[in-house]
Amino acid sequence: MYLKSICGHILSLMTIFNGPKGTICFYYKGLLINSFPLSNKKTLQAYLYHGDDLIMNSKGINIKMQIKAYLMFCNMIYKRKKNNLPIYKSDHIYFLRCITALLRLKIIDNDETNGYMCFDRKK
Repeated sequence: MYLKSICGHILSLMTIFNGPKGTICFYYKGLLINSFPLSNKKTLQAYLYHGDDLIMNSKGINIKMQIKAYLMFCNMIYKRKKNNLPIYKSDHIYFLRCITALLRLKIIDNDETNGYMCFDRKK
């Protein structure tokens, strides 16, 4: 019984959300933070637009202050994920916005440790 609860907990931590067109996974410091489904309406470009939208809505705030806030939030979510602490859905969405903004501003590179990867739907 104990083993079953541990396996269930591990699976719940590693949920990948698949859509009809696949999934997009976001990584930070080599750790999978979250995933979102890809579909005809929720495309890669639609997810990447969240970063542009965050930058545009932060107009009037010093860009260095914006970058510091985005990095601080990403680090906070990273620590929560690393320590197996719960992360609210709203925080997952804000993480998506922060990491895509950092990618857009070229603060982080889309490589094997930071950024995103798209996967086709398994057939």
